[in-house]
Amino acid sequence: MFNFKVRDGEGHQAHIRIQALDWSEQGEVTFSADNDALAVMLLSDCRSGRGHFELLSGAKPMDVEQWLDYLQEQGQLKEVEVTVHTPLEQGYGTLSGLDSEQVQELLQLVYKVGGFNRLQIMRYLKHRNNPSTMSTRYSAEELTRYRHLGELINYLLKLKTPDL
Repeated sequence: MFNFKVRDGEGHQAHIRIQALDWSEQGEVTFSADNDALAVMLLSDCRSGRGHFELLSGAKPMDVEQWLDYLQEQGQLKEVEVTVHTPLEQGYGTLSGLDSEQVQELLQLVYKVGGFNRLQIMRYLKHRNNPSTMSTRYSAEELTRYRHLGELINYLLKLKTPDL
């Protein structure tokens, strides 16, 4: 999960959360802003090195990062903070909306079905921020396998019962 927190020059804040396993995987986006003008700026004419994209329909974290960096360089944003959370870290269940027991049970089943072990997942999560390491350490088939794992986890999170 990728969390982007931004603040403009007037102190208004916005939060963008993308449920994705790595920087190049498109994930579901959660967006909130405390100011309409800031929201419109962040959601209008989004672009990255790959071209224009729609933020709310699902986005890749690397595209969002490039967009926010551009806005910061243009002086439209004062501060951009990015935090990355993994399913293996403490408190992930609360962040994702599932309790810890559900997340741990879910992950164990996914790992068994997919043939993953904890060490493999930890290595992948450690290296996912470095594209050159990813391209030399993992084959295209392995990267696809890990991305499918991320897609499965994202899909299961979408199916969770909403809080009433």
